[in-house]
Amino acid sequence: MRKSPTALRRCGLGAAAGAIAACMAAEVAATESTAPRRIEEIVVYGQRVESTVSDTSISITAMDETFLANMGVQGPNEMINFIPATTRTDWDIKIRGIGTNFRGLGGDPGVGTYYNGIYSPDFGIAATENGLYDVERIEVLRGPQGTLYGRNSIGGVLNYVTNAPNHDEFEGQARVILGDYDTREVYGVVSGPLTESVAARLVATRRQSDGRITGMGQAEDVQDFNDQNLVLTLEWQPTDSITVSVRGNDRRYRGTANFGSGGAGILSEGPCIGDHPIKRVGECDPRYRVPRDTNYYAPGLRVVDASTPNAFPFVHPITGDTVYAYYNRPGVDPAAWPYSPSPNYMDPHVAKYNDGGDWKKPQLKSLTNNYVEEEFDHHAGSMIVDWDVSDRVSLSYLGDYQSFEYWFDNDNDASSSELSSMGDTVHADVWSWSHELRLFWELGDRWSATSGVYLFKEDRDQPYAHRNRLGKGYVNNQTSYGPAGAETWVRDAFPWLPDCIEWQTLPIGAAGAFGAYCGDPGRAHSRSNDTGAVYEQENTVVTENVALYTQGDLKLSDTFSVTLGLRYSEDDRQGLESRGGYDEIIFSSPDGDWVPFVLAGAAPPGFDASQFFAPGVTPLAAINVAMGAATFTGDPDSPIAPVCPLTAVTCDRPLRLGGLPISWGSRARGEYESDSWTYRVNFNWEPSEEILIYAGLTTGYRAGGFNMGGTDNRTDVDTDGDGFLDTTVLLFYDDEELEAYEVGYKGHHLNGRLQVAASLYTYNYENYQDNLSSWETSSGDFNLPPGVGAPPGRGPVEVTTNIPDVRNYGFEIDMTWLAGDRLTLGGNYGYTISEYRSDFTIFNQDDPRYPRTIMGGDVNEDPCTLPPQVKALYCVEVKGVQLSGIPKHKGVIWATYEWPIDAGTISLNASHAMTGEFFTSTFARPWDEVPASKRTDMRLTYRTPDRRWEASVFVDNVFDDRYLRWADMSNLATGLGSNYPHRGIALDPRFIGFEAIYSFGG
Repeated sequence: MRKSPTALRRCGLGAAAGAIAACMAAEVAATESTAPRRIEEIVVYGQRVESTVSDTSISITAMDETFLANMGVQGPNEMINFIPATTRTDWDIKIRGIGTNFRGLGGDPGVGTYYNGIYSPDFGIAATENGLYDVERIEVLRGPQGTLYGRNSIGGVLNYVTNAPNHDEFEGQARVILGDYDTREVYGVVSGPLTESVAARLVATRRQSDGRITGMGQAEDVQDFNDQNLVLTLEWQPTDSITVSVRGNDRRYRGTANFGSGGAGILSEGPCIGDHPIKRVGECDPRYRVPRDTNYYAPGLRVVDASTPNAFPFVHPITGDTVYAYYNRPGVDPAAWPYSPSPNYMDPHVAKYNDGGDWKKPQLKSLTNNYVEEEFDHHAGSMIVDWDVSDRVSLSYLGDYQSFEYWFDNDNDASSSELSSMGDTVHADVWSWSHELRLFWELGDRWSATSGVYLFKEDRDQPYAHRNRLGKGYVNNQTSYGPAGAETWVRDAFPWLPDCIEWQTLPIGAAGAFGAYCGDPGRAHSRSNDTGAVYEQENTVVTENVALYTQGDLKLSDTFSVTLGLRYSEDDRQGLESRGGYDEIIFSSPDGDWVPFVLAGAAPPGFDASQFFAPGVTPLAAINVAMGAATFTGDPDSPIAPVCPLTAVTCDRPLRLGGLPISWGSRARGEYESDSWTYRVNFNWEPSEEILIYAGLTTGYRAGGFNMGGTDNRTDVDTDGDGFLDTTVLLFYDDEELEAYEVGYKGHHLNGRLQVAASLYTYNYENYQDNLSSWETSSGDFNLPPGVGAPPGRGPVEVTTNIPDVRNYGFEIDMTWLAGDRLTLGGNYGYTISEYRSDFTIFNQDDPRYPRTIMGGDVNEDPCTLPPQVKALYCVEVKGVQLSGIPKHKGVIWATYEWPIDAGTISLNASHAMTGEFFTSTFARPWDEVPASKRTDMRLTYRTPDRRWEASVFVDNVFDDRYLRWADMSNLATGLGSNYPHRGIALDPRFIGFEAIYSFGG
């Protein structure tokens, strides 16, 4: 009979475990006797039934608590080293390439995270709770998991199983970790019976550390943390057949740059210029880029003559033509959003930021203006009721409620500028509840099954903003439009302006990006609106899921069986996004007169209006003069002079870098509903008790939704057919579907001293969800609500869409070997090939090799319709390109050696993990590459004979290799006109520490 979930959580205690879950529970006893050692496996609950890893006909990795402690696994970066074909993104993890490719506020994750079999909406919270202390085991199931788990998971399941209360006797433990960066971690657990039928378990942790990325100048160190958590579990056994378990936790975290940016920094900056080697299209080494230039004020490039001092030569890789460029002239050549000065300008720390080291092993620095902090509060409560109705029927209820509130404030321009400090702020408020009822049942001796019904609801509210906290008046000071009535003239001259745009005559710092537009009482509120919001939005997403599932095993003979599973699921998602922001625009009236000329109608006596049309005077230059921010010079090369020096920190007439300042706002709604059937068919052959061979097909899906949080993921539509755009709607993406074929082998050899698990798999996707840049020729290019017209396209956009055909396939092997009486070896390796198989074109709009304003022809036209020499640079066909976030090679080896001595035992544990290079973007450019990385950890542990005392010294990342976890050419909050910053997130440096544990009772 299958055991209940609570009973199963008591199984599988071991002294050490391998990456394929080889549990050495009998290792010590066998060493002290003459009996040969054999691998005793962890009992897992991966398929929601009692089984071992070798008995489970899916790819599964399990690690017990002793293995986690021996290998120093305290969070996601260490944990994924021991999981084949698994990487970490900024949002969650990817298993065999399935995860989240975008900031999916309006969608589902690819990998489901569970705590004791109960779904948890946030991978990062579960992967860091208590530093993985008092976790009995971690189970990682690879492949779709829909026919046995309530919340659908297309890529796999990560299930954390915590230790249950002790009903028999009182026990406890105290643990202390001290180390580099003033690390101080204290852990404690007490457990025991309260009455004859009630037992409790209390776990408390407090983890503190200084920053691991050094600050420059007055900037603070980042990647510190201050994390505390309290967990109470009560377990009641009113009868022999009923168990009720209630668990609650209260967690508070305060730190810098861990969950949000993870220690992000700028690796290199600047364009790839033509006098450096470019061997073919798509090749340009980041080391050849110019350093961060502190001499320019206005971001962006313009075409210039070859004679222009310090001009950049760009050589076209196809035609060989040379085009020269230089930085924009402040207030003359329009810069891109957010129209802020370069944060590099005259910053002495930026000048020293690049140390000339190897960009593949960066020594990142903190240069943040001290605007980096993050906090969260997490509260959760769950209840599990198990009832063994009879020998053939068991019933379980799983209920859960979670509340998560998160704040994030990140300075992302890596400067100490007093002119511009652009960053992001987030305030997320999420709650969810779930109910699940499961039935374990058997018919005769050949059929056993699990059936269930599942209900889930989540409400996610997240304000998000780009802020320029310093900004020399760019968004903080008042703006004048010249004479009275000028604003009315502009509105009358351009009646096509939407009503939801207002001239920015108030400081955004006073009113907020939501504060001054449209007089709209229904606009999003600005809870985090302090100063400088150049863009602010609030996303509200309500997700509901209802599912029915069943999976059973039919035994056809003593050695052959078939597993059959079926799931029906309904998803409903409702989204509302309110947003507003700051823009600068240039208008030209139909008769050719400049708007600035009209704005200057009350010019002082003797003013020569013809200067507005003088040689070299651009519309932007004229606007700045008309607004009183500049004066004419008469020099065609430098036609204006700013009223305030460029280095001035405050100015009542700031120079505009884009045009007339306006604020704007909009609201967009969306609803997405879908239903899906998925199934599993698996054939299992056990030619002996030591071997399992299986083959099967599992289908999976991920519900569609809205990629809320992106600036392009909505559009204006004509809902009543009158030819006018009257409603803003959210664009959506459809369900992602998967067929997963897998053949596997699991076996014990060498008289139980060698365990091997291997698998071959092929994944075929339909409507793969990916976030891509493209040129929108019509809003009908993407999914619109039924019955609405498709207006003209918006040009370059970045939206989440569905790629019709994608495939990845691979091979995995996982081994544990008892190589001697005292030596245990283990490891795993995964090889993955992935590719887009559809004809799909994306727009390479932000590439320092070929700046569009320099080499791209008419930037207002679809580059794919321009001549071949332009199309080749900006229109990228994804067919055959490797999927993002998936390394071809990934593996780990580990070893444990134990010496018995008179005073106890000494053990040496070591691991060496390797992850091959992969790309974080579909473009697969050099700046999107995360280079291959490796890490070696070592730990020496002493235990007393009674095992009550334990002391360890350890070194994580022995060789202090600073590898990247993530890298990209981000334009977030810096605009396409920025100097192309290449950003990276680094893995942890070397860490040396000491650990002491005292166990009592038991």
